[in-house]
Amino acid sequence: MRLHHERLRRKGWTEQEIQRAQEGLNRAEERKHPALAFLEKAVFWGLLFLTLVGVFSVSMVIVPALILLRDPVIVIVLALLGLCLGALFALLIKDIEWLERKHHAIAFTLLTVIGILNIWFIVEKTATIEQVLGIVNLHHGVLLGIVFAAALMTPYAIHLATESTRHRR
Repeated sequence: MRLHHERLRRKGWTEQEIQRAQEGLNRAEERKHPALAFLEKAVFWGLLFLTLVGVFSVSMVIVPALILLRDPVIVIVLALLGLCLGALFALLIKDIEWLERKHHAIAFTLLTVIGILNIWFIVEKTATIEQVLGIVNLHHGVLLGIVFAAALMTPYAIHLATESTRHRR
């Protein structure tokens, strides 16, 4: 765990107190049982995996809506689904304190790319189904994928921005 030295100095901590607290945290980290360290990592990767399962689930649920709804309505539906799933992810990940920038970068990039590609793929496959059924209801797959991914990542981006602002104070 990292201490925010500047913030502690502003609160009246001496350099010696900060150093002593950091050493105590470092010792606790070194003495952590390997199973606990593994579990901490597994929570992050498990949460990321479950969110990706959620993204794939949304794509399966959205197929009938793609067939039945026009673009303005489907954009709203995808945005709401993305916001809900993204808010759930941000809510769960905010309590994992040991995450570093690289973990946030991996999660942000992976969820964004998978979100766009998954929705695009489903829209393209749904177009094939619509052709077979004789339905003319064209959707722009990449645009819908971007809408979904942007909505999915908005709560997480807000969380990262508020965390960054809080740590600067």
